[in-house]
Amino acid sequence: MSAWKVITLVALVLILGCSTLEELPPRDNPFDPGNPDYMSPSVEIINGPGENQIVEVTTVTFEWQGNESATEYCFQLDGSGWSTWSENTTEVFDYLDEGDHLFELQARSVNGDEQDVPTSLSFGVNAVAGLSVVLFPYAQPGSVGDTLVYQIIVGDVVDLAAIEYEIIFDAEFFEMIDVIYGSILDEWGGTPLVITEMTDSSVSMSMVSVESDTNTFSGSTSIATLLFRVLPEAFMNSSSTVIDLNKVVFLTPAHDPIEIDIIRSGVFYED
Repeated sequence: MSAWKVITLVALVLILGCSTLEELPPRDNPFDPGNPDYMSPSVEIINGPGENQIVEVTTVTFEWQGNESATEYCFQLDGSGWSTWSENTTEVFDYLDEGDHLFELQARSVNGDEQDVPTSLSFGVNAVAGLSVVLFPYAQPGSVGDTLVYQIIVGDVVDLAAIEYEIIFDAEFFEMIDVIYGSILDEWGGTPLVITEMTDSSVSMSMVSVESDTNTFSGSTSIATLLFRVLPEAFMNSSSTVIDLNKVVFLTPAHDPIEIDIIRSGVFYED
């Protein structure tokens, strides 16, 4: 080996031997958890209902902003399942039911580090005022072969003694499986008279309180539960449809009509 090569090798050994990891320049990658300045990803909600706020609408929009480590986000409403990760920073929720709701949001960095505790916000919906008849849930997803369950709910009624209504649905989307009488029959007591007529695309029902001590009901309760099966043709031409609550009539014991403030149908959409 030449003297020059020996001198070069000795010099390299001396240089490396005198160097330590502490003397190396610190890593400056902001997404490297080993960087002393690294911040775990987090996100805050910057627009939407306030914490524990009661809103009088059935559509709400959330907007959020992550810290410098956050690059993607996922969310869920009422524990319905986390969305896929994306860079989106807004989401609109339609057809919200009455009552309490919980929105949860999580951030992730480009290195795969996820926010430890999701950001959450509780809010309520009170969009139905006065005497109402609604399908619950307002909207629900489904796939071919699924069974959908809707309840017909009456709210804030006074001296209700008789009910008539019709449900109309698209026979290409759904097959009616069953109609189950609601709690109103127990509330009335006695032996209520119930007449049900069904076709391929509708169900009509008349319910009258008879042989009861009171013959009337006041308050909120369920009228019926409807079970539908989603057919294969449901998604051929559309991704959503309405189950229409129609021709609703409430009567007092004197057969006087009771004015209804809100009648709200139901919505079905592709899962």
